Amino acid sequence: MKDDIYYTFPADLMIGYWKSEEEKQRCCHDVLSYCAFKAWRNRESGTPDGEFYDLVCKELGLVRFMYKNKSQFYENTNEVRELYYNYEGLYWSVSSSLFFKHYKAEETDVERIGFLAYLAVKSILGNRGFAKTNRNFITSRMACNLRNVSDEELPEQILMYRKRYHFDKICKEILPRMYKVAVYSDNRMRGVYLSLRKNADGEPDLLWLAEQVANLRIDKKKGNDPYRIMLLEARRKVEQMTTTPNDTITTPNDT
Repeated sequence: MKDDIYYTFPADLMIGYWKSEEEKQRCCHDVLSYCAFKAWRNRESGTPDGEFYDLVCKELGLVRFMYKNKSQFYENTNEVRELYYNYEGLYWSVSSSLFFKHYKAEETDVERIGFLAYLAVKSILGNRGFAKTNRNFITSRMACNLRNVSDEELPEQILMYRKRYHFDKICKEILPRMYKVAVYSDNRMRGVYLSLRKNADGEPDLLWLAEQVANLRIDKKKGNDPYRIMLLEARRKVEQMTTTPNDTITTPNDT
């Protein structure tokens, strides 16, 4: 591996990751194939096919790549290229170092689930400092779904994490310890708040997250709920667009 970079790829490529080590290897292989194809597709115009191997290694931060040339790569990755050429669904992003840490390691079922939970959290947060969500949405994202899905639509290995005991294991143990995710909840609220912010020691900044939640509660008590304010402002603008006072209308007879 060279310098750490980020891989961005369709979440659908990770469907089945939770099943077994064999499925995990297949998923990771497909992710690398997709990222390699994206790098080649975005290359500078006129780049000769003979530079395929070196370009992919450079763009993906690899010392070596599984395919020696473009023709071998295209021959073995036709399905991935066709399915995800114009993909418009959920994307995940992960650093190359963390990706290969999981790719190379022999993992337990719980460790594979933990990685999916981390990817789900990252996709929920996006560029925000923190966000509120719930176990139904997190588990939906863990199963590579863009939107919330029913219990019947979840694979058995992920469905079990909708139960409080198993969900708490993810939020209180795996995410904070393995991925430095700050998770905050209490008995006065439904759902959980999440953040990837770290303190000076490199640990999850739970204190900062708790302060943000407290400030939100203060604003709501004062009537300053940001979501309520946004809704009221949008409603006011709609009313202005659809209502025209009679005294603003001038007819030819009035002049």
